[in-house]
Amino acid sequence: MRMRTKTRTKALGAVVAGLALVTALAGCSGTTEPAANANAGDAGDTSAEGTFASGDSDVLVFAVLPDHEGADQDAQPIADWIAEITGKQVRFFEATDYTAVVQGLASDQIDIAQISGFTYYQSQAAGADIVPIGAQITAEGAEPGYYSVAIKNPASSAASLADYAGQPVCFVNPTSTSGNLVPTSQLKAAGVEVSDDLRVYGEEHDLTAALVAEGEQCQVGFAQDIDADPLIASGAVEEIDRFLVPAAPIVMQSALPADLQAQLTTALADSTQASLTDAGIELNEFLSSGWFGFGAVDDAYYDAIRTLCEELPEVEACQA
Repeated sequence: MRMRTKTRTKALGAVVAGLALVTALAGCSGTTEPAANANAGDAGDTSAEGTFASGDSDVLVFAVLPDHEGADQDAQPIADWIAEITGKQVRFFEATDYTAVVQGLASDQIDIAQISGFTYYQSQAAGADIVPIGAQITAEGAEPGYYSVAIKNPASSAASLADYAGQPVCFVNPTSTSGNLVPTSQLKAAGVEVSDDLRVYGEEHDLTAALVAEGEQCQVGFAQDIDADPLIASGAVEEIDRFLVPAAPIVMQSALPADLQAQLTTALADSTQASLTDAGIELNEFLSSGWFGFGAVDDAYYDAIRTLCEELPEVEACQA
């Protein structure tokens, strides 16, 4: 759900303009304590109203999608930042897969989450009452968004999506925006429908890109740009095309206290790397290379995902 921008792009407009089982709370780990000088504003008042996933007004439960190995560790600075902003402890929700995050949001076991556009759609369809705080920006001056990259093994003769027909295709997982939903829509626009027996799922973007590089299970496939680009640069895979995807949002439960929601929105929306470092949080390598900040978006920004699901009834994950 993250990206680096490259110059050759193709908008999702070929199909639409513009465009994880619940784990027990006891399984949450990686508590981040608030900084001693955290500017919590009226945080003391938030315990009197609103609800918290932990049942404790001093603890927020935070989730990220397990879309690559070490996703929790990579998101640790964001968790630290939320603790600094709110003056609360932040616990990671142990997500085994995308579905655990969807169900965790729908069952109010997660307060805040960094997810994908498709996961946002699925969570709402499952009954989650969530709102986007902002959406990921990956470079200074860029708008929210990232890319789904169509890639091939160098040994493959495929030159376009039409050449994917009749052969195994590597996707990320059935609930991935850039690794399944957008690829399926673009393949359909190219006249290609991949049968279930020819769909190979790598589960995580980096693993899927590696499968294409290995070329044993599939020689063509898709992955998000931040995982595809290094392999393209090294020559391990080659790029066929890339497609703009609505940016990955950071969301919160609408049942959180209004003043806490305001704190989060004020600090996170329209933020940059400097917003985080000015709060005393050190950027790690992952955030330094693939995250510049969050841009303010509203629910309507994800209408493109809704439209895609309306047009792709064959995608099981689109069905509520």
